[in-house]
Amino acid sequence: MIETPPTRPNPTPQPVPTPEPQPVPTPTPQPVPTPEPSAERYTICEANPLGQSIS
Repeated sequence: MIETPPTRPNPTPQPVPTPEPQPVPTPTPQPVPTPEPSAERYTICEANPLGQSIS
């Protein structure tokens, strides 16, 4: 008869260390610079809404 080798006991599985989730740094949103309207054009449009020549 063929001798069966002694069955090895299953090694106890080592617990896999779960890496702690690193906090993702949220980038602070940069304020979008709103282009200021040209003061010259703004005053002309306000004083002269119809586009007439200011005399």
